[in-house]
Amino acid sequence: MSLFNQAGIVNRHEHADDEPDFTAMIDMTFILLAFFIVTSTMEVGSTLVLPPARSGVGLAEKATIISIYFDGESPEIFLSDGREGGPATMTEVTNYVAEGVAQQKARVLIKADRETPSGFVEDVARAAGRAEGVQGFFVAVKDYSM
Repeated sequence: MSLFNQAGIVNRHEHADDEPDFTAMIDMTFILLAFFIVTSTMEVGSTLVLPPARSGVGLAEKATIISIYFDGESPEIFLSDGREGGPATMTEVTNYVAEGVAQQKARVLIKADRETPSGFVEDVARAAGRAEGVQGFFVAVKDYSM
C-alpha cells in the first residue's frame, strides 16, 4: 500500500492503532477521584460499646497497677490506678510490686499517657521486674486527645 491513493491524496490511515488511547480516561479517573475526596465528608467513628465478658475476671483485680502521667516535661509514676500514691521513684516501684506479689497480684499493669517516652515505660517495667515472682507485664496507653 502506498502513501498516496490514486487521486494523489495522502492516506492517513496507513498504520492502524493496535491499542486504544486511554490517556483521556485516566485523566478523567484522577479528576473524579480528586472531586470525591474533596467533596466527601468523613464520618466520625461511632463509639464502640462492648458487652461485658460472660466469663473470666478482669486483669485489674489480679494485677499490681502502676500509672505514668506525662505533663510534657517529665513523666511521673503513681503507685495506683490514678494519681494517688506518688510521684514515686524506681526503687519504690520495685517495693510496690513486691508487695503486690505477696498479695497474689503477680502481674503488673502499667498505664501510661500516649506521649510518655517508651524508654521511660521500659525503665519502669525493668524496675517492676526486679521484684521476685512477677509473672507478666501488660502496658496500656491512654490517649487524652479524643
